[in-house]
Amino acid sequence: MTELHYPSDDFPAPVGVTVTAPEAWVPLPHVALPLALGREVAEGEFNPNVIVVVSRVRADVTLDDAHAEVVAKLRPLPKLRELAGGDVDVDGLPGRWLEVSFKGGAGTVLVQSVRTVVVPRGPVADVVQTTGTCTLVQRPWAGEEIRAVQESLRVVR
Repeated sequence: MTELHYPSDDFPAPVGVTVTAPEAWVPLPHVALPLALGREVAEGEFNPNVIVVVSRVRADVTLDDAHAEVVAKLRPLPKLRELAGGDVDVDGLPGRWLEVSFKGGAGTVLVQSVRTVVVPRGPVADVVQTTGTCTLVQRPWAGEEIRAVQESLRVVR
């Protein structure tokens, strides 16, 4: 019999992630994700936020595959509009980003920026996605802060 264990070479632990929080951004541990932070705003305002999700996938999953999954999840959103996107370096790895707007609850237009990177882990890979969300009205200032958080992402391999 062979004893298997986790983590090991056959079953590597997921990557770790770190980001730098700008002034007035606080941890949101209650979101129950690997990492989440939000900007402090006046009560009743939408809370701009960035979440980081790490997903284990097969080793043959490509950046194109992972990005296509992002697009497929966004496509059904009401009044979806693509604002920008392209290739991006994520801590020395090739990544892709996409920024969209869509109609959220109570008629509010939300803006979401998603960055995706696939991190090879031997027999598997980890997909790391950062998703930043704010309202269209907040975008002039919150969009810059969200991009700064996303650009600060470091993957601990």
